[in-house]
Amino acid sequence: GVQIDAAINSGNSGGPVLSQSTGGLVGVAFQGYAGSSVENQGHMVPAPVIDRFLRGIDDDADADEKPPPNLPSLGVHLQLLQSPSLRRYLKMKDTDTGVMVTHVEHGSSAEGSLVPGDVLLEVDGTKLANDGSAVFLGQRLAMVAILQARYVGETVPIRLLREGKEMTIDVTLKTLHQLVPRGQYDVRPPFVIIGGLLFQPLSLEYLQSWGGDLKDAPTHLVEQYYDGISGPDKKEVVVLSQVLSDEANVGFTFDSVGLDYVKSVDGVPVADMARFVAAIGKSIEAKNEFIRLEVTRGNVPNIVILETSKLKQADETIRDRYQIPLRHSSHFADVHDAL
Repeated sequence: GVQIDAAINSGNSGGPVLSQSTGGLVGVAFQGYAGSSVENQGHMVPAPVIDRFLRGIDDDADADEKPPPNLPSLGVHLQLLQSPSLRRYLKMKDTDTGVMVTHVEHGSSAEGSLVPGDVLLEVDGTKLANDGSAVFLGQRLAMVAILQARYVGETVPIRLLREGKEMTIDVTLKTLHQLVPRGQYDVRPPFVIIGGLLFQPLSLEYLQSWGGDLKDAPTHLVEQYYDGISGPDKKEVVVLSQVLSDEANVGFTFDSVGLDYVKSVDGVPVADMARFVAAIGKSIEAKNEFIRLEVTRGNVPNIVILETSKLKQADETIRDRYQIPLRHSSHFADVHDAL
């Protein structure tokens, strides 16, 4: 969104934002600032973003010409280069400005093209400042504005410095799959209950159940939201979000393991919710005596053991006791079928 010098009160979201100088429509208001010390400040969705979305969902447009509405991203973590010492260390010229890549997200646009330590000097012909901004469309904007003027599938040239050598690399733009999804609408959250333990993927909506500003949400989960890094073995954060007391989970209370996230099942890393459910099902089908879950809130793991022989009775008891109509969402097959 773009910051504007206008108050946006409750009920005004979705209204037009007009330019004082031209009177033309420049965007749609969507949020204000809740702080009592700040007045006449809000945010809008700018007209170019709205335009690309409308064109992307236009049913009358030719399918081959209709651009995808999704916004592209490089999928990199960047460090600002306002330190002269750091710029000299990176062998930048006095006239060079830019930002440094510190991490490349798995499956992103930049994977295979950019590497940590690269200094991005220009994106799509637009020079970057040391604070990550750029003069684009006559305004000083964040670098992301350059990318979001393009479409998924398009190629953009990036001029960069790698180990002191200047080069230009073409990057094909993709959407970014974030470790913790931001803003899901009309989406039913996946979940599964096994042995009285409720598991679901971490999302912004789940974190906002503690409040919209996330300040009261569990710190270790908020850290995954802001700084969690995805990879082949970590595409989602699977959270043990509730413990429904039963004989099958005695000793594993909500206070001890609740809100931990799952690292592995029977020693196999859990990449996402689908693989977690598949690993549970595989252990049950193999008639293993125990299912071993490694869960954590950070660096120190906890071990949760479920006895396979107790799971069927636990499921029946828990559903009756807590009046739970479903033991899993429609995203998954029933892991209890093999019991």
